[in-house]
Amino acid sequence: MSNNSEQELPLKYFYKFSSHMGQAPSEEIFNGEVEYALVVKESPVCTFLSLRGDPNDASFCGAVKDVLELNLSIRGHYHCNSQGSIYWLGPDEWLLVSRMDASVLEARLRQAMFGHISVVDISGGQTLVNLRGAPTAIDSVLKKSCIYDFAGWPNAGSGKGRCAQTTFAKASALVSNRSDGSFDLIIRRSFSDYIALWMLDAGREFGCRIEG
Repeated sequence: MSNNSEQELPLKYFYKFSSHMGQAPSEEIFNGEVEYALVVKESPVCTFLSLRGDPNDASFCGAVKDVLELNLSIRGHYHCNSQGSIYWLGPDEWLLVSRMDASVLEARLRQAMFGHISVVDISGGQTLVNLRGAPTAIDSVLKKSCIYDFAGWPNAGSGKGRCAQTTFAKASALVSNRSDGSFDLIIRRSFSDYIALWMLDAGREFGCRIEG
């Protein structure tokens, strides 16, 4: 099991790296930056657990709700609260992202669940970054990264939104939209250097910065 306090965020050495733009964007940027229309922000160390079970089993669904205070998400969606998120990955598979220590959360889930279930700590291999900034900059980078039509998604609401496992700049990623107009990307740590450099290049026309 992972010890979150001992993990080092994989993009740490890219913080404050940037690609500069020629002139200030015409759109207002909600994060207050005037030099960069695109900011890639890595989230603090999180717990990532792979969860498998039967969504038709009332006891399984009830255990998830009791432990996470979240309902199981349905096809192509996620649910979230102040402590974490649950993303739908497949008919019997979800990804849990939480602020809770991995060993504590895993133990609570195992104590609450019975039958044919699987809970696996994959925290050591993942990281989460948020893509924020001017809408045109976000839209452009998403279109460059993937053939998936993220613009066709409805706006995310409070505590829920859309998500999809797809390719992102030829790497794999779980992409989700947020209620503030930004997008979260959950990527493998082994892809982090490549994704960081790709983002800086893809966002060069707008000005892109990486921060933690």
